[in-house]
Order: sequence, then structure tokens, then C-alpha cells
Amino acid sequence: MINLFTISSLLVGIINLLLVQTVTAKPVTKKQVNQANPINSAVKIYPANNNLPAARLITIESVIKKSSKMQITEAKLTTYEEFAAKTGLYKSSISNNRMVWIVSGFVPGELSTARGRFICTSNAKVVEVTDAETGDSFGRSIHCPKNNEINNIRF
Repeated sequence: MINLFTISSLLVGIINLLLVQTVTAKPVTKKQVNQANPINSAVKIYPANNNLPAARLITIESVIKKSSKMQITEAKLTTYEEFAAKTGLYKSSISNNRMVWIVSGFVPGELSTARGRFICTSNAKVVEVTDAETGDSFGRSIHCPKNNEINNIRF
């Protein structure tokens, strides 16, 4: 039979050993893992420009030239914040106080992508957002009327 004194002294020895290891142990530090940079990591930042004079902004005529196939129904100079609030499309690289041109209209005939794929058979509603200082495109939305969309397109 094992003596009760032997068991208790063994337990005390184990507890002391654990306490000594806990007190003297070095903290575990994680190595810094180098994050892989995405290939297209240079994101262009568009700061606020709502205080620029109108002479420094591109004209509506130059914006409309880019939309040659579209029949314009509205062209408006506004802030990116107003556009994003209406659409819910916020981009962190664009300041809310950045001036943009919003051009809306429709394409009466067929609308296709740059690669020749058809999106709509007729009367596509298009909204384009263009930076008012640089002319850079911030995006385009296309809405096809019911029964005019082509469903086999994947983007």
C-alpha cells in the first residue's frame, strides 16, 4: 500500500514544479508573418476637392463625349457623398467631399460590353459616375428593362 504521506508529498512536489515553471517561463511571442501584398495594391486615393474653382473641373461636354451611345436624360455635378447616399455604394478610397459628374440616360438599341457580349437587347438604363477633376470613371450601373436582359452573362 502506498502511504498517504507519499501521495501528498508527491502532489506538493508537482504543484511546486508547475509554479516554478509558470513564474520562470518566457512569454510566447508570435513571429510576425509577412503579409502578401496584393498584385494591385496601389489604390489611388481621391481626396476632397469640393473647394476647387469650377475652372479646375472638367466640363459636362467632355463627360458627355464619353457617353456617346447613351441618350442623356440627366447630368449633374455633385459630391460623391450625395451619390453614395442614394446608391449605397461607398468606396473608402474616394472622399465624400469629392466632386463627381453623374450622367444618367438610356441606350435605345442593344448594349454590349467592351468584349462584345450583349447585356441588354434594348433600352438599357445607364448611370455613370465620373470624377469631376480627373475624368476617371468611378463606375457604371446598367439596368435592363424586364424581358430585355440577357441572362447568360457572367461578370
